[in-house]
Amino acid sequence: MTRILLAGCGKMGSAMLEGWLAQLDDDLQFMVFDPMLDDQHIASRDDRVIAMTALDEQDWGKDSQPDMIVLAMKPQMLPDALPSLKAICHQDTVFLSIAAGITMQRLKDHLGDDRAIIRTMPNTPAAIGKGITAMIFDDAVSEEMTTLSRRMMAVIGDVVDLDDEADMDVVTAVSGSGPAYVFLMREALESAAITAGLKPELAAKLAAATIGGAADLMEESDQSPSQLRINVTSPNGTTQAALDVLMDEDGLYPLMTKAVIAARDRSKELGK
Repeated sequence: MTRILLAGCGKMGSAMLEGWLAQLDDDLQFMVFDPMLDDQHIASRDDRVIAMTALDEQDWGKDSQPDMIVLAMKPQMLPDALPSLKAICHQDTVFLSIAAGITMQRLKDHLGDDRAIIRTMPNTPAAIGKGITAMIFDDAVSEEMTTLSRRMMAVIGDVVDLDDEADMDVVTAVSGSGPAYVFLMREALESAAITAGLKPELAAKLAAATIGGAADLMEESDQSPSQLRINVTSPNGTTQAALDVLMDEDGLYPLMTKAVIAARDRSKELGK
């Protein structure tokens, strides 16, 4: 049996846990530690899960020490939590982190240089199984744990491997933070529709259906986003008039680049 401790069970942690319980048929035991757990939380309602609001609720003998600890808490909470988590693990326990900006070396500074670390960056569409997770593995991670961790993250969406940990800051800026950019686009389109004269209810419905439908079309089509854009753009038509604004020198391209770089730089700051 492989024992997995999920440290932190907020939205992302809960999405992962639900996926593991529904899709993994391995001989796994799940333990969940989160001070905010209550009786309504999935971790407290499923008899396949040992749920705790404090680590001292469990007797951490050699038959209960976790083989993997998934760090699913906010980055700023990790420094305080790591000493207690280190105290309950055995020498081969693997740490899998989803904390933005926290490097493998920074984790090793707290846990020991010989500790096996997996660093990942999932995103919020994981809640509906439509996420994407970038992963990078420390050399100390065994083949067995590498395979298991990939399968664990695959239950919430696609998985990609990184060769260079430095790429994780850009990944965080693009896919980790990226859903918020799309949500903002939906808000902006709705707001623009209201300003242009539509009633709020109609503006909201049109904006939501347009963003969702366009995303589905991109996923199902074998054409590039550029070609799909061209397909809907008639010369001198209404779409062209809008794109002339969005694609000018101060438009969406430079603004998105500026936003991604700002997020990347913040990810780097979190890792210091």
